[in-house]
Amino acid sequence: MEIINPGNEDYHIHSLNYSDGMNTIDEIVIYAGSIGLRKIAITDHCQMHLDNRKFVKKNHYTMIERWENVHNDVEVIFGIEADLLNAKGDVSMDIQGTTSETILLSSHSSPIYPGDPAEITKAYLNAIERFHNRITFLAHPCSNHFDQFLDIDAVIELCNKYDIPMEFNCANFVNKRTNISNLHKMFKRCRRIYVHSDAHTLHELTVLRKTGLQYLAENNYFK
Repeated sequence: MEIINPGNEDYHIHSLNYSDGMNTIDEIVIYAGSIGLRKIAITDHCQMHLDNRKFVKKNHYTMIERWENVHNDVEVIFGIEADLLNAKGDVSMDIQGTTSETILLSSHSSPIYPGDPAEITKAYLNAIERFHNRITFLAHPCSNHFDQFLDIDAVIELCNKYDIPMEFNCANFVNKRTNISNLHKMFKRCRRIYVHSDAHTLHELTVLRKTGLQYLAENNYFK
C-alpha cells in the first residue's frame, strides 16, 4: 500500500463559503500555513447534498475563479465531494451547476442516498465503471453509513483496476464512524490511499491527520 500524501498535504477540507465547514476559505488557508501544510484542497459537498441538508448558500461557486491566495505560499485547489444517488451509479458532482477536476466520490445515508441500502455495492461499482476517469479518490469508503451492506473487497478490486486511490478518513476514524474491519482490509489490499482530515473546523485540521498517521505507524502500515 502506498500512502500518497504522508507529508504536509490534506485534500479533504470543508468551508463555510460553500458547505458545512465552520471557517471561511481564507481562514482555512491562513491557518493551514501556520501549521505547516503546503498543499490543501477545499472539497465542499455537491449540490444534491447541500439541497437535502438545507445548508445555507453563502457564495456562488464561480467565485472561486476570482479567488487567489494572498496570505501565504500554501497551494490551494478546489474540488467537490460528490455523492452516489442510486444503484445505477448516478452521481451528483456539481455545486450550483459548476463541476471540478477534483472529484471525491462518497456516499451518505438517506436522504442523500435515497436508494436501497442493500444495493450500495452495486451503486459504487456502477459509478466507478462510469466515471473512473473523473474520480480523484473514494472518500470515506470505510464509514459505517452502509457497512453492513458494502462489499468492500469488490470496491477495492475495482479501484485497483482503475488506479483510483481510496481514503483513510481521519474524521470518521476519530469520531468512531469507521468500520475498522473494512479499514484494515483497505490498508492491506488497496494499492494507493490518501490520508485526509475531512476537517470542518480549524482544530480538526490540526489533529485529525496527525492521529490517523500515528495509527498507521503504530500498525506498521508505513513501508
